[in-house]
Amino acid sequence: MRAALLKALFQASIFRTVLVNVRLRAFHFPLIVYPQVHCGLGAAATIGGNGRLLFGCRWPLGRYYPSLLRIAKGASLEIAGPMSIFTNASVSVNEGASLSLGSGYINESVTLDCFTRISIGHNVVISKNVTIRDDDNHALETSRKTTTSVTIGDRVWIGLNAIILPGVTIGDGCVIAAGAVVNRDVPPGCLAAGVPAKVKKTDISWK
Repeated sequence: MRAALLKALFQASIFRTVLVNVRLRAFHFPLIVYPQVHCGLGAAATIGGNGRLLFGCRWPLGRYYPSLLRIAKGASLEIAGPMSIFTNASVSVNEGASLSLGSGYINESVTLDCFTRISIGHNVVISKNVTIRDDDNHALETSRKTTTSVTIGDRVWIGLNAIILPGVTIGDGCVIAAGAVVNRDVPPGCLAAGVPAKVKKTDISWK
């Protein structure tokens, strides 16, 4: 009876996740995954750093939704501090690309598509349904496809449903308003809002 019960528990995703994570914590592995996370790791892909990423976690009384963490061939994920990415996330680090995470948290339903390099700093707060990508993937016949790195500085707050497009640098201490589409650099200490996003206030601070 006990053996059958243990077998059933092991086959349950939440028990298997806990068991795997206990082993990973014992080796100080930088990535901890939660139930409903699908992880894909390509050949020569690397995960490293001195921090730890909690991927696919949930808020109290919430539930786990399907999430994706994909690190393709030759890609790298570097984790510098304590970072949490909540459930229903889709994070893809494509072939040969590099994703660097500092510290803070990224709320539910983020889409993060990295084709060259995305760097996120320390003490960053990213709200629900935010999209960050460094590649257009397609282009109009009259224009060229854009693939350029994205850099998000320290102590940045990105609001609900914001979109961060290729080639953008967001300076330290910035606030990106809900629904903003950021297609150009935002200087440090600024509030940017609108479509496309424009600087609305300077020398700001936030709690």
